[in-house]
Amino acid sequence: MFKGLILSVVTLLFCSINLSAQINPMAAQYFQNTYLANPAMAGLKQGIYLNLGYRNQWSNIQGSPRNLSVTGEYGSEKVGVGVNFYKDEAGLLSRSKIQASYAYHLPVNNEDGKLHFGISLGLQMNSLNTQDVVGSSNDLTAIRYNDQENILDGDFGMAYSDKKFRIEGAVNNLKNQLQIEDNQITDYATFMTAFTYMAQISDWQVHPKLVYRGVKNFNDILDMGLELRTPDNQLGLMSMYHTNKSMSFGLSYQKLKQWQLLVLYNTPVQALKSYATGTFEIGIQVNAGSVLKKKKQ
Repeated sequence: MFKGLILSVVTLLFCSINLSAQINPMAAQYFQNTYLANPAMAGLKQGIYLNLGYRNQWSNIQGSPRNLSVTGEYGSEKVGVGVNFYKDEAGLLSRSKIQASYAYHLPVNNEDGKLHFGISLGLQMNSLNTQDVVGSSNDLTAIRYNDQENILDGDFGMAYSDKKFRIEGAVNNLKNQLQIEDNQITDYATFMTAFTYMAQISDWQVHPKLVYRGVKNFNDILDMGLELRTPDNQLGLMSMYHTNKSMSFGLSYQKLKQWQLLVLYNTPVQALKSYATGTFEIGIQVNAGSVLKKKKQ
């Protein structure tokens, strides 16, 4: 009976952690760190950029999901490389994923137009914190959960951009998509398409964006919103509406193109509004090349 209970708890946590992360991914991916959603965006900007993001979901619920994201990118002319680490935690369950990315940015038509291609490959690791399990510490069901093999997986993305707009497409979790082997994962990101328009109104930068995403065993999600930045580009306001009946709001501050701080809040989806609070997210981006250059001076 105890083994059955452990299996049930693990299954529920596994589905909850994965589904919540995919239905509402890290909001930094919309404007601040597009590499999170599409490997073709790795090294899009010249130089070295480091990003750190942390999110706390449903803080009023014990054992609520927490997410950590760390990325590093380097862009040089036509080539971009990146490393992407992402970790989910909920209750006793933890899932980590680390990927390396390669992107190629090919100029087309004119100096402004570019085609972007990118691929990521890495490992996914699942673990259960057996020390906090209430019950027998020698239960084989809990122990064997941590004996799972790491999962090799990857993503592929492409995009076209110029000074006016960017259109993107990405296919996620290629191993699951191709059904190379059976697994027990029921919900995961399947694809992402996005369109961003770059405009200026009275020296203010306005970036409307549409994103259409797929999640396995869940309705496709449309994200609609925009980012508004001040003439000096120091302050940014972001708002997105998601068709799962939630909204995201963000405020960013940029210091001399050296670093940028982002604070976000995402309202809970309709089904959780009666007993769960929203999601708080914070992210920081550092232009490492610019910082190092200033120190040398």
